[in-house]
Amino acid sequence: MQKERKNKKIEKEAIYIDTNIALDYITGRNAETISVLNKLKERGSIIVSSSFLVMEAADFKKNSMYMTKKAMDEKWEMRKIMRGVDQKDLKVGDFYNISDWIEDLKNKLKLELYDFLVDTDTWELAQYISQNSNLAAPDVIHLSSAIIAAQSGICKIFISNDGFLKKEGEKIKEQLGISYPDILTVSEIKNKEKGDSK
Repeated sequence: MQKERKNKKIEKEAIYIDTNIALDYITGRNAETISVLNKLKERGSIIVSSSFLVMEAADFKKNSMYMTKKAMDEKWEMRKIMRGVDQKDLKVGDFYNISDWIEDLKNKLKLELYDFLVDTDTWELAQYISQNSNLAAPDVIHLSSAIIAAQSGICKIFISNDGFLKKEGEKIKEQLGISYPDILTVSEIKNKEKGDSK
């Protein structure tokens, strides 16, 4: 099910994406993200991320479904909905819909998922980042994975629209004495593409 990471060098340009990029794309909430990712895919770039992205995307969809059901079907107030968001009452049919939505996300992005945190050394990197930055665990997993992907020759670019993750990631790269991955926003990728085409 998952692709083997060890010693795999992707022949085409690969770009690591954060979950916020995948969600912007699949929900259509950021036209610039859609445009930039479509251009990257058209030129043959491979979109990669950690398998953890699927769990974050599933959480997003579960929250969205729960909130919609409670607000629309049961006419709950927002305060009541928010108090219950960690104790959802979704059913089996909802989970099928979530699985279908996740498959749609992966297919539309042509997303390749990897397990980058696979051994003691890679988890020690994640622990180091966690203990030496202001990042929460999900961002630590993505930053660690992007660093490992860059060090493994899989990709040199990490796209995230999370300015705080970018700022903290640059500090971590400096601490570790590494240059890659380049942590870029969608706008920076777009501007880079414009500059390259001149």
